[in-house]
Amino acid sequence: MRIDRRRGRLAIVLPALAGLGLLAGGLMLLPNDREIRHAARRAQPVPTASSSLPAAPVSPPVQPPAHLAIAAQIATADAATLAALTAQLIAEGQSVSTLQVAYDLVAAKRPAVALGYLAARPDGGAAATWRLRVDLLRQTGRTADAAALVARAAQTRGAVAAADIVAAAYAIDRPDLVIAAAANHVIPPPDAALSLDLARRADKAGRTDLIALLDKATTANWRAADPWLAIRVAARMKDTAGGLRAADYLPIEQRATAREAILTEAGDRAGLRTELLARAAAPGAQPEREAERLLATGYRGDAMAILRRATTGQPPTAPAAQRLLYLMGPRPGADDLAWLKQQSMRGSANQQRAWLTHYAERDRPGEALAFLSRHPLAGQTDVMLMRLSLARASGNDTAGRAVLASLLDGRSLDPAQIAALSAAAPAKIDQAQAAAIAKLRVAAGVAAPRDQLDLAWTAWNAGDAKGAAKRLDQHLASDPTDLPALRLMADVQIRMGGERAARPWLDRALAQTPAASKARVEILEKLGRRAEAVALVETLRTETPRDRSLAALHARLLIAQGQPGRARAVLAQ
Repeated sequence: MRIDRRRGRLAIVLPALAGLGLLAGGLMLLPNDREIRHAARRAQPVPTASSSLPAAPVSPPVQPPAHLAIAAQIATADAATLAALTAQLIAEGQSVSTLQVAYDLVAAKRPAVALGYLAARPDGGAAATWRLRVDLLRQTGRTADAAALVARAAQTRGAVAAADIVAAAYAIDRPDLVIAAAANHVIPPPDAALSLDLARRADKAGRTDLIALLDKATTANWRAADPWLAIRVAARMKDTAGGLRAADYLPIEQRATAREAILTEAGDRAGLRTELLARAAAPGAQPEREAERLLATGYRGDAMAILRRATTGQPPTAPAAQRLLYLMGPRPGADDLAWLKQQSMRGSANQQRAWLTHYAERDRPGEALAFLSRHPLAGQTDVMLMRLSLARASGNDTAGRAVLASLLDGRSLDPAQIAALSAAAPAKIDQAQAAAIAKLRVAAGVAAPRDQLDLAWTAWNAGDAKGAAKRLDQHLASDPTDLPALRLMADVQIRMGGERAARPWLDRALAQTPAASKARVEILEKLGRRAEAVALVETLRTETPRDRSLAALHARLLIAQGQPGRARAVLAQ
């Protein structure tokens, strides 16, 4: 049973092995690739002796194409046989296209072979192979030779297509040759897109000469497509006018800044001034911003002129007016003072008063007083208060008293105005005016600490004991230890109710009097304590023997005690 199975397997395997052997033998009998290429080469027709190239290529056999066979021979040849094989092909004058063979060699990744083949062929330097030769030179590392080939084509118009020149120049990264070709009219003038790319490459290389040549070669407006590039180019070429023209292609919101930067970089201060002034005069301009730009560039006078135009007819609180007043400073020039005077004559009364205030703060007090005295609003209270203050500042007491008399004519004054009047009143005024001012302060609730006492003295001097007492009561209610007020109250009480009514006030005054003082002597005398008064005055005279007022007081006390002789002796000392 086991033997029968082994025989069955052999019956299957042996026929299979025999079949595979027959198939391998058949394959070995087939021709190889080299034999096929040789047969194809021999099948090509031989050209006539009258011409090395046929007038038209002969149709190759269907299998395989002749040029593929030739290219395959060259592509697979080693270095030793390559030159001989190429020379043979040339000598035989193959009808296959030179360009086609070269492209096949390129496809076979033999660029050096293709380049040598083209160099050896009579028609290898034709225009049809120009583009391929540039590419082969570039691929084989001969970039300088490729550039020379493109440069020659860019010099004069020939059979090379313009598109090939442009493509070849870009392939070897020599856009300058495109510009040269356009300048020599070898290729048509570059359009806007090509011009823009050429300008960008020239700018990157720092070649302003190429930009100038490009501008001569084409009228395409590449600057409109990239204004910032045009501005950079203009700056390198020191072309300020060109940079300004390029800035006009920018978005509106960027133009002013760009134009200013161009003029600043060019160092054109006059042009920058003209630019800023024109910008300030444009409709919708912001005078404060333009004035600041002029200030920053050193044109203070122009900045202030712009602000003056913007402020004319406006109140001092307007932003332009505030900036202008700040720039004027505390002591502006004659032109600014004249402008302030003009402003004080325009607008409403409130606006005029506001400008008058700013003018009065900046001009010399005497000059300002003269102008305010002539102003149409000179009789208004606020203006009169300014005049009063200017009169005091200039030392013109006569004018100050005249203005003060007008202010005290019974007009209504608010507390702020009364305070201003008090501060600006002349240093020397009569008692009536001083009393009137004190009464105004008391009535308005802005009384000074001694206003009531001053009014009490005014009433006392006028013989109004009751009025004086009333004022003193009000004063002592807030300052009960004021010695002058207590002594005056004692005198008022003597006149109104006799010495008995005055005694309490004298006691209070004595309590506030220093122990060793002339005032204490006088109060002791009024209290009838003359012995104490005499003893105290003698002590005081010992300390200050040359004080004649103390001597007179001592003599008076001695006379009151009935000692006139001693009094004469005191006065004789």
